[in-house]
Amino acid sequence: MVIFFNLREFSYRSVQDSLRFYDNRLDVELSQNIMFLIDNCSSDPDIIRLRTTMDSNEEVGCMARIQNRLSTQITPHSVIRGFYLYYPDKDVFLPVYNTANTGTSSGYPFPSFIRSLLQAHLKDDGSGADLPQNWYFIEDQNCLIRTFRVGGIYGGAWIDLNNLPGFEEFFGNDAILLITDSSGQVLFSGNTFTADGNANDSGKEPNLPVEKSLSGPVTVSIPGIGKRIIISFRQSFSDYCFTVLLPQKQFLQAFRSLYYLLALIILWAVCFFISYSRMGRMIIEIPTKSLMAVTRNIRSGNLDTRITPSNNYEETVQITDAFNKLISEIGNLRISVYEEQLQAREFELKSLKNQVAPHFLINCLNTVFMSAQDQSNLEVTNQIISTLSSHLRYTLSDRNIVPLSEELEYLENYILLTQYRFPETLQYEKEIDPDLLNTEVFPMILLTLTENSIKTGLIMGEPFLIRVKATKRIENNETFVYLEHTDSGSGLSEEKLEKYNHILEHPEVTEKGTGIGLYNTAMRLRLILGSEAMLSFANAEGMGLCVTIRFPYKKYSEKESLHESSDNR
Repeated sequence: MVIFFNLREFSYRSVQDSLRFYDNRLDVELSQNIMFLIDNCSSDPDIIRLRTTMDSNEEVGCMARIQNRLSTQITPHSVIRGFYLYYPDKDVFLPVYNTANTGTSSGYPFPSFIRSLLQAHLKDDGSGADLPQNWYFIEDQNCLIRTFRVGGIYGGAWIDLNNLPGFEEFFGNDAILLITDSSGQVLFSGNTFTADGNANDSGKEPNLPVEKSLSGPVTVSIPGIGKRIIISFRQSFSDYCFTVLLPQKQFLQAFRSLYYLLALIILWAVCFFISYSRMGRMIIEIPTKSLMAVTRNIRSGNLDTRITPSNNYEETVQITDAFNKLISEIGNLRISVYEEQLQAREFELKSLKNQVAPHFLINCLNTVFMSAQDQSNLEVTNQIISTLSSHLRYTLSDRNIVPLSEELEYLENYILLTQYRFPETLQYEKEIDPDLLNTEVFPMILLTLTENSIKTGLIMGEPFLIRVKATKRIENNETFVYLEHTDSGSGLSEEKLEKYNHILEHPEVTEKGTGIGLYNTAMRLRLILGSEAMLSFANAEGMGLCVTIRFPYKKYSEKESLHESSDNR
């Protein structure tokens, strides 16, 4: 846009310079001819004698000599189309004009018209003071007239605008030269402008933005002609303006080569941008997209993905190789960390089981000891020992996973042992969904809770109820198992409930020995059943403490259990 406006302004200045040169040419010629005529009015004896002589023959001779001398000044190429002298005292009008374009003086309109004009001015004002001192336009005749007075003689010249010479050599045949006033009124437009049918509805030629076009090019749309560039220049010899109507293509014709160069530069820039973009896409964008895709796979845990170089550029190949090596190292490191975690998990599970088994064994041995004190309870003692033996095999086995049905079976055996220990005190209820009997649990998940309830809540001689419930729920298209263990004890305080619901963050609950089983259960949940497993504590309405265990459902497989036990061994 800057280049366009600069070229437009430069074109305008060029046309203005041509108009200025054209105006100077006319002004110089007109000034020379007017000064020639004024000098002759002051010094030519025939011009002076013609005013005073009363001899008609002498008048005719003076007029003939005056016309001969003045006609030598008017050349065929002169802008001046004629001179005139007027003697108001004698009412003598002496015209001298150029017949180069008319071919004959007969019927030439200007002499009689000028004579009538001068007579009308002198009739209104005998001194002729109201005659314009500059060139002025005569609308009916399409001419410019200049009048002056030397003594009692009036002289002047006229310009026929229809035969104004020299315009085409500056602006070409497609340009239209107008004579306008400062308000934009077209005074003279020649035959070309009027023949194109551009007059408005009133029959008058349109007003043009002449004042604005004196300082810059103005584009207008003229009926019958179309869009034109208007450029005006104020005449130095009159009060009017030269106004040129140029076609747009002609206005910018001188700079067509520059426009071609500009278009070529723009085309080159576009091609360069496209090539640079394609190159940048090959070197940067496509490898970056591949890198982002692999990064997303790594975040999702897939370390088997590798980047394939999208091009053969050395930088891309080096970055790709370095990234692939980094992925391999991360994979190897992950495997090592995972193996270390498995070893630590296995060691921690064994440590927890070693804590639970002796604790349970001591309680059972106390029951056997108490039963053995009475010889009449030999059969009961034998049953207790048999059940205890079975429990020890169950608790001391290397299996980390058992079916819920097996856990419930040994839970009932433990309840039976406890009932032998506390006769007519302990009661047991269960409500188990049959579909959950084959779900995976870890050993002693319920035994530990029952043992803890009996240890903390059972009082000799008072009824004590333990209720076990197993249900399943669908959450986010995944099946979860809910194990609820409720006793009829006194429950826990709000402070203890808060700690027990975040038991892994409060290992101090095990300091007095009352929370070891619950803490171990929570730890085993996290290690065996994962982060989705949950252990929560609440006081049940009308009962005591309710412990809820939530974990994803997974069907028990004998082969997997045996394989896991073999791995542990």
